[in-house]
Amino acid sequence: MKNYSAKEIKNIVLIGAPGTGKTTLAEAMAFEGKVIDRRGSIEANNTLSDNTDIEHEYKRSIYSTILFTEFMDRKLNIIDCPGSDDFCGSLFSAFKVGDVGVFLFNAQNGWEVGSEIQARYARLLQKPVIGVVNQLDAEKASFEATVESIRASSRVKPVIVQYPVNQGPEFNAFIDVLLMKMYRFKDNDGHREELEIPAEELEKAQELNKELVEMAAEHDEALMELYFDKGTLTQDDIRSGLKIGVSKREVMPIFCTSGKRDIGTKRLMEFIINVAPGPQKAPAFLSTEGEEITADETAPAVAFVFKSQVEQHIGEITYFRVIRGRIAEGAELVNTRTGNKEKLSQLFAVAGKNRIKVTELMAGDIGCTVKLKGTRTNDTLSAPSAPVTIEPIVFPEPRYRAAIKCKDQADEEKLGKVLNDAKFEDPTILVEYSKELKQTIIQGQGEHHLNILRSRIEKENKLAYEYIAPKIPYRETITKVAQADYRHKKQSGGSGQYGHVKITFSPGEAEGLTFTQSVVGGSVPKGFYPAVEKGLLEAMQKGVLAGFPVVNLAADLFDGSYHPVDSNEISFKLAAKLAYKEGLPKANPVILEPVGTLKVRVPDGLVGDVIGDLNKRRGRVLGMNPDEHAKGRTIVEAEVPMAEMANYTIALRALSQGRGVFDYEFTRYEEAPANVAQKIIEDAKKNAVEE
Repeated sequence: MKNYSAKEIKNIVLIGAPGTGKTTLAEAMAFEGKVIDRRGSIEANNTLSDNTDIEHEYKRSIYSTILFTEFMDRKLNIIDCPGSDDFCGSLFSAFKVGDVGVFLFNAQNGWEVGSEIQARYARLLQKPVIGVVNQLDAEKASFEATVESIRASSRVKPVIVQYPVNQGPEFNAFIDVLLMKMYRFKDNDGHREELEIPAEELEKAQELNKELVEMAAEHDEALMELYFDKGTLTQDDIRSGLKIGVSKREVMPIFCTSGKRDIGTKRLMEFIINVAPGPQKAPAFLSTEGEEITADETAPAVAFVFKSQVEQHIGEITYFRVIRGRIAEGAELVNTRTGNKEKLSQLFAVAGKNRIKVTELMAGDIGCTVKLKGTRTNDTLSAPSAPVTIEPIVFPEPRYRAAIKCKDQADEEKLGKVLNDAKFEDPTILVEYSKELKQTIIQGQGEHHLNILRSRIEKENKLAYEYIAPKIPYRETITKVAQADYRHKKQSGGSGQYGHVKITFSPGEAEGLTFTQSVVGGSVPKGFYPAVEKGLLEAMQKGVLAGFPVVNLAADLFDGSYHPVDSNEISFKLAAKLAYKEGLPKANPVILEPVGTLKVRVPDGLVGDVIGDLNKRRGRVLGMNPDEHAKGRTIVEAEVPMAEMANYTIALRALSQGRGVFDYEFTRYEEAPANVAQKIIEDAKKNAVEE
């Protein structure tokens, strides 16, 4: 294949709810560009996308897939994204390097829950979209109802470019109101004939053409003047106006397709090439220093890594977009995160699992390489002469937690490698070992997200393990002032031990230990002060109520005594620990629970149900505001104890029919109610006995 320049490249991202036909449309695009000579199907498990065993099992996209097609002497890089919100990390990665979203809608369902969520992400990431009403050959297809649902729900205004003539199982023709032609398809392989618009459709087509012209003129003063002067616009003028409207994210042109029958694919691709923003017109990438990095092919090379993958027989595969310059086979670039040089010994254009070897990739293009030493997603590879770091992808925070435990301790090392590989491929999976909780905690976007990881561990790696509820990191503190007087004395043959301390315990302002000394008369020598403090610090790792770490503790050593022979550091350290055990129960100790800020985004009509559920979870509603990223949605903000969030992902999806999304962030600790504290103490004692 030829090397394409920035002006010959378009980078698109296929988005839409699950089941809208993104993978099937990608297959049709590849077919039209002769990348494949036969279209695969989801049912037959032979598409370029959805090429993993687990995707074959679920019959849906789990991972994003990069592929390309060649059309009209242009290269279209396509990223096919999963529709499920559990795998939204793929969409964030794709939109980092894609310049426009192709937004698919199922003609039977119109604007769906998944549409709502993905539209919010597109708006959040400031990406323009082109709308596609797909599956117009379905039994209950309704183009009109779908467009109306888009118009009612989308913040980007839809404008019809095409409409079907005979939607339903006999669908084989549509009218293009930009070109003012009818296209009829002879077979299921994209062969079409261009016809004049039938007389019975002419009035409707003219009316929609007028709307299209007005929409185009609306976004450019010169076009508006031309429209007022002539009363119409040429096709090129319309394209110019739509190009501006799309780029400003104010207009969503609507197209008709059946990806399965390859109807409308070619015309959609023509529009993308002619109207969609490419690397030279899309907003420039920003460096971490705020510098705009444009698609200049003559400048020093910069590449951004947006996806990493591990294949069994190949190892690590690194997917990147060339932001600036050109990268030739064998090029040596610097990883600006590690400072290490990386040699790109092989370069590939990507068509799913098929990788086509190329000698060079230019600014704006997407490709991959293999066997880099230490490069991962969000890294920048830059020419050593002009190092630049591209702003990283900001992935959504995790919304679901689980603890993972091997049934056989001997498998823990192997499990650790699997989890590291999973993190490497999917940055929205977080893995950490909590020393405090003595648990390995994994976090993801939802239950399904972690279930896919579960399947991978079980089927690909044959490991026996279980998911268990993560423990909550409670804390303890005191609320009153109390004193302790403890004398540690031990005599066994030779030298003995002697340490005597009198300590006042009180609530402290600092998070940890505030240690002071008000000893007078040298009753405790200064040399033993550090030992007392160390003893208290060690004791604070375990509270007196339920064994949780103690915070906000002030301790004043005000008196004591020592023995000139038997006193030493260990004696005073032990005395301090035992004084702690004696004094804290008298200082009214309490349990502190972690509390976080919750932001729930739901349709306006579900706000009452959400608030009712939050009340059951001991939540405190702080406020409600309209969601600026989606029509008819409200953001409910509340403070909720972490212990009440364990199953919130599942509960919210059930409550909102999948339309609710949320973010949760820890903010502080606060005293647990008495009944809650009692249950925490009882559970802690029970677990201590079992362990």
